[in-house]
Amino acid sequence: MAINTGPLSSIELNQLDDFSHELLAEVLSRAEALVTGYGWLDSTEALLKEIGTITQVSRVWIFQTLELNNDYILQDYVFEWTRDDKYIQIGLPHFNHFKSNIDNQEYSVLVESRKKGEYQTLITDNLPQSWLKSYLQSQKILSMLTIPIIVDNQWWGTLGLDDCERAFEWSATEIALLKAASFFISSAITREHLVARKRQLSVLKQNTTCSTWEFDLRRGHLWSTSEVFLPECETPFTMHFVSRDWIRRLHPDFRQDFFHQAKRFLNQQDEIFRCVVKMLINNGECRWIEISANSPKIKNHKDDVLVGVFWDITQRKETELRLELEATTDPLTGLFNRRKFEQEVESALVEIEQSDRYFSLAIIDIDFFKQINDTYGHIVGDKVLCYFTLLCQQSLRDHDCFARIGGEEFALLLKDTSEDEAFAICTRIRELVKANHYMLEQTGITFTISIGCTTVRDKSVLIEHAFEKADTALYQAKLSGRDQVIAI
Repeated sequence: MAINTGPLSSIELNQLDDFSHELLAEVLSRAEALVTGYGWLDSTEALLKEIGTITQVSRVWIFQTLELNNDYILQDYVFEWTRDDKYIQIGLPHFNHFKSNIDNQEYSVLVESRKKGEYQTLITDNLPQSWLKSYLQSQKILSMLTIPIIVDNQWWGTLGLDDCERAFEWSATEIALLKAASFFISSAITREHLVARKRQLSVLKQNTTCSTWEFDLRRGHLWSTSEVFLPECETPFTMHFVSRDWIRRLHPDFRQDFFHQAKRFLNQQDEIFRCVVKMLINNGECRWIEISANSPKIKNHKDDVLVGVFWDITQRKETELRLELEATTDPLTGLFNRRKFEQEVESALVEIEQSDRYFSLAIIDIDFFKQINDTYGHIVGDKVLCYFTLLCQQSLRDHDCFARIGGEEFALLLKDTSEDEAFAICTRIRELVKANHYMLEQTGITFTISIGCTTVRDKSVLIEHAFEKADTALYQAKLSGRDQVIAI
């Protein structure tokens, strides 16, 4: 196939002639406007015009690569300059988001060359009879030069020059200068992407508090914008931390998990890093912060610098915790509800399966509680329940789990507690309740409790069976006259 392709490094540059001097001058004159951002669309169109005017080609164009896979390439005609209106192609239906199959051998070679960043030159009449030659002849193209535009190491699009009047051969110097023009276009596109992302981040910051950060792995230095650390400061600025000072801001309860996830990320086991921690900000307050980062996975390469975002998610996290608390807590007594208590028992059963641990389960019922409600009313009945809760908590250990699982029915989960120890704890609670009356003004309301208790050591027992045994023991305590503890 009579197409010249190759990387820029393969061409030998000659001394600049007058034509090359003029082309170089125009490329450089437009470069400042492109890379400094004074309207990159207008600057790109102006650059194409100057390139076309100096080279005297018929048409200068830019295609953008929208999608590329093994079967086809989807492109869009985004810029064009023409010497004459008869050469205009932009806006034609077949050049608007047009799809080209790449199963054709000639076209696939072109695509692969452009993906590598190589230039391509051709003279149509020198091509063998083929699909590509017919395609170019249909557009009356006699010669062509194409140079890929590479953005972030990806083929973003193609800068092309068509000559419909001359079979023009490009010199190495001219190709190099036009390649430089593609670099400036690439820089302008990159800058435009950054500007767009900055605008998006600005919109995002209007709705949430976040800081962008950058961490130098080699030096152990972290730079962060100040929004999260100084939310009251109206003008953000860049803050600098050495790694040990920043780590001290992490709440001790979250450091181990943070280091574990960070290690996985740095070893490229995880593509995305996301970790929720509590962090100390400058006013001494601990806030919920989500730390996020991502890094491209490049084989045999580790970036020396990581970038990411600190998100202040305190409001969201507090809402989640409040909803979780409401879903797992009895609103009257503040104890765990039945749903949460059963989850705790399930966890205890898992621990039994994995080790030689055991636990005791007790169910407590306030004797004749209906009479209290009928005599004094439900408001007083609720106060008796709260008073009973406080009495029980005085006799329990910090790691004991206490829950209200029904109207006047409560439950105890006593981990690593033997039959004798559980019986002693339950007896102490029963005696404490009997000895302490709830005082309603000058009237003392006396009440007692019945307790059924069982100890679980069997690794195969189901949660339903554990509750059944405790319920059976409670039933026996009631049949035996109440105000008793029965263990089975």
